[in-house]
Amino acid sequence: MGRRHEPDPFALKLGHRIRDLRLAQGMSLEHLRRKTGVVASHLSLIERGYVAINVATLDRIARALDLTPMFLVLFPEESELEAVVEQIGSMSAEELAQLCERVSASQSPRAEEPRPSRGTRRT
Repeated sequence: MGRRHEPDPFALKLGHRIRDLRLAQGMSLEHLRRKTGVVASHLSLIERGYVAINVATLDRIARALDLTPMFLVLFPEESELEAVVEQIGSMSAEELAQLCERVSASQSPRAEEPRPSRGTRRT
């Protein structure tokens, strides 16, 4: 797909997400180019929403940023669920293990309260 004259809204949103994640890691376009093999000028067009990218390029960019491709298409400002997923994705291994333990503990079956036996009145 060729270069657009105007940024595509979704491509622009995705491009901004990629740029924000790249900058958060202190990574330059040149460094991302070396890690992905994608020409820096093309990466710049992606980040500005002027070109749509295919799944293989999305995967290469994600891996270069040490992320999964799914993480690139999360837009935490638009959804509470996506904001939570982003927070979980930024946790250390230790924090994640603690969270998993807490979630598992909260999902374990609770002991049922004893029922009154027949003929016993509740007061």
